[in-house]
Amino acid sequence: MGIHPYDGCSYQSKERDVSNFRAFSRVQSVADVLRYVVEEGGITAIQIDHMLPELDRLHLQAIWETEQQTGTRLGMVAYILIPVTLDGEIVSYSDRAHSTFYGRNEALAGQAFRDHFHRDDIIRYNLGDTFDGIVTPETVPPYTEEDAARFKIDYGVLEQYLGFFAGCDILVADPGAEIDLLAMTGRFDLIREYLGFLRERFDTVITSVHHAGVTLPLLEAEDIPVDGYLTTVNAPGTFMFPTRDVAIDAIRQTTKPVIAIKPMAGGRYLGPKAFEYVFNEIGVSASMFGMGTMDQVRETTQAAREVLGAA
Repeated sequence: MGIHPYDGCSYQSKERDVSNFRAFSRVQSVADVLRYVVEEGGITAIQIDHMLPELDRLHLQAIWETEQQTGTRLGMVAYILIPVTLDGEIVSYSDRAHSTFYGRNEALAGQAFRDHFHRDDIIRYNLGDTFDGIVTPETVPPYTEEDAARFKIDYGVLEQYLGFFAGCDILVADPGAEIDLLAMTGRFDLIREYLGFLRERFDTVITSVHHAGVTLPLLEAEDIPVDGYLTTVNAPGTFMFPTRDVAIDAIRQTTKPVIAIKPMAGGRYLGPKAFEYVFNEIGVSASMFGMGTMDQVRETTQAAREVLGAA
């Protein structure tokens, strides 16, 4: 079970985000749905996060209460931001990072990427329903080899992030999609260093990838020692880069298990067809998806179980 919309994110609109924030700003309202998820949906693994502490703390408390009420231990998949720094400043979500992503996707798929990017509903949502001021290598300089050579990981900040999960039994550690930035700039030494750090603390380490068509072949060529990949897979190709087909080709050639995220394209591609695509057509190992209301839990888990033959 994904963390959205409990952290306020809807992938629909800012108005829907505000509604989610109000609906899930109390522990009990989240715990009620999580209990239904466990007892009726049969789901026992849940993503957790640290990037929005106010709601994420409520989420952790709701998970604990759900475990107490149901007598079920919930496996936690912890998304852990990688504090990549340049000259002491965290650059993980900087404009220059986004420019780097755009440039590498454009270099691989050209006009097909540009067309896909400008049709993407989640990109439009992230940009506030406008493409004005979009970050590209023409508007913001991407990171150069010289810049990347000065990248570091701030392990002091990372320890603070991990402290957010103190007391949690982490089933899977999931380094953030900053892996995309490190891979695209050739800093595989930092990736290995970081994964070694996590291996000392967690038994299972996967990685998020937000630009599968570019990043997965790089990680595979370098034989980066992760236990699996977590990346977007859905039939419309929403938030799959540089294009759906290029991303799918890379996903199919991986040597490690793939967990599909956003199988319903941010709430735009619903029902059994969503899971038929990720499980039957693409053949992923697992899927993570967000559900807010009990009706959404009922409809979505039923669709997934039907496709998996567990209905």
